Amino acid sequence: MPLIFQLPRATAFWYIPPRPLLPAPVNPVLVDEARPSRGSPFDMLAERWRSAPRRWGHPLHRICSYFAMFPPQVPRVFIEWLTRPGDVVYDPFSGRGTAPMEAVRLGRVGLGSDANPLAYVLTAAKLDPPEPADVTARLDDLRRSVPKRRAAVEPDIEMLYTPLVTRQLLCLRQELRLENSIDRFIMAAVLGLMHANYKPGSPARGLSISMPNTFSMSPGYVRRYIDEHDLKPPKVDVFDMVERKLDRLALPGRPCSCGRAWEADATKPQVIGEGRARLVFTSPPYLGVISYGKYNWIRLWMLEKDPRAVDAALTATSSLRRYLAFMSEVLHGLASIVVEDGYVCLMIGDVRDRETGAISNLAETVWLHAAQRLGWRRLAIVNDPVPIEHKVSRIWGHERSGNATKIDRILILAPPNTKHDLPALPRRGFDWSSYPSWAKTIGENA
Repeated sequence: MPLIFQLPRATAFWYIPPRPLLPAPVNPVLVDEARPSRGSPFDMLAERWRSAPRRWGHPLHRICSYFAMFPPQVPRVFIEWLTRPGDVVYDPFSGRGTAPMEAVRLGRVGLGSDANPLAYVLTAAKLDPPEPADVTARLDDLRRSVPKRRAAVEPDIEMLYTPLVTRQLLCLRQELRLENSIDRFIMAAVLGLMHANYKPGSPARGLSISMPNTFSMSPGYVRRYIDEHDLKPPKVDVFDMVERKLDRLALPGRPCSCGRAWEADATKPQVIGEGRARLVFTSPPYLGVISYGKYNWIRLWMLEKDPRAVDAALTATSSLRRYLAFMSEVLHGLASIVVEDGYVCLMIGDVRDRETGAISNLAETVWLHAAQRLGWRRLAIVNDPVPIEHKVSRIWGHERSGNATKIDRILILAPPNTKHDLPALPRRGFDWSSYPSWAKTIGENA
């Protein structure tokens, strides 16, 4: 029997579906590429965010790149459409914190959690930004702590940086305390500089030999590439680079509306003291697409985390049955977090089977074999064709581009045992020309 509880801070009763069982073997919903889908009236929402400039958004969004990140235009549309100032917006797979940061900028309560320690640091830094003057003062203090002597470091790290940068990174790794908002912000800024493309003679964009800024290639591959191309790291100073980055990030200063982030497994019960969420907007892991620990080994070294342990704690399975069991657990937990007349938006891309080439509509599959079984109500699916040049995996080339495809879909759900529908679609378009502002207090619309 389902359980009925009386909620604190609420006048209505709420429903928790029974804990899901591991589903029996299922077949995915396949996409017929020869017959394009008919789409839905809600696909016009994708046109709204696609009409924004490519790099629209507050500069703080770009503190550090991250795999499979969606642009801030996407959650912006849903937050303005489905919530009001003061509402709670939650992302249980927060990544680099895009959705909750857009929420706090708009005067909502932005919350984010993630099982990846890298994601936690990035999200927390953006949801509780410090005063720029406090960051500068802390950098001056840390600079005086850097040892003068050459530091011992793992060969895989030593090959990436100059001796000065290595000493500075080791000092920061030892001195920064992530429970402090100023130190956490500095760490996030450093993580965003750990590796980047670099052309000798041009200003350095990062601290390392030339590498992609979104992910780390394997140590063996990097070492061979350094030897073959005689790469040299840029002669830079970590503290100078962070200070220049601080100027570009346009921190809002105080007072400003802030949010909260924490490190957590989305399948485990979450306690949100701020109240239940009006909107959950998230992009759960895709089916067997990305190993976040493996491809972030350099940034995880800075955080003193083992990439293999991180991947072991994250869900990265190519088994559809296990993936659906995972999503069932997530949805089971979200039923107790969302207000009765709230919404859950799951951004899930289509996935290509490497062996057969067949494309699965993973959003439709999650609906049929996970959400529907738990009593969730389907309100809409928004189809969003993603230009291939916007995919991070494009740099691997066609043969190694992974399982992700060119279609993202946003499955919009209502909690079990509810009757509300979606509000009317916004009649007017969004003004993407103005500089994105930041609400001073929760409840104020920026």
